[in-house]
Amino acid sequence: MQLKKLDSCFYEENNHLVQALDNHGGNWEAGKTRGYGVVVIDFKGLKFAIPLRTNIKHDAAYITVRSSEPNIKGKGLDYSKAVLIAQERYISNEHFKIPATEHKKLLDKEHFVTAKFEKYVERYRKAIIVSDKNILNSQEYRFTTLQNYHVELEI
Repeated sequence: MQLKKLDSCFYEENNHLVQALDNHGGNWEAGKTRGYGVVVIDFKGLKFAIPLRTNIKHDAAYITVRSSEPNIKGKGLDYSKAVLIAQERYISNEHFKIPATEHKKLLDKEHFVTAKFEKYVERYRKAIIVSDKNILNSQEYRFTTLQNYHVELEI
């Protein structure tokens, strides 16, 4: 599992995304396109980049560092903000640096992270198919980027 960054061409060519990190009304927030740290995961022939985030408040994540603040789970991979990587060039060749202890935790849990993301996507697909408003309005799915990829996910 490698930590990479999203390349600037990703931001230029994906300004249509809904609920993506720092994309508000088709405009990327100034200063935020510096390249998020992401982990790339294959899901049924599709490549998704799962961003590293701080202050995650929901369970649709793999937490690498727990928070002591109430209502914040911690820092880690946020499944709800995963983006589809339609072009290899969307991933920069630059490595993203995080503390060695966090990086080791990610490496040690690669299979777990992948399996959990697959379950996250499958639960979303099923909820859309049966119009399960309880799941779709839950904290884990209310602001998911998966809503951008119904065609690719065959929903």
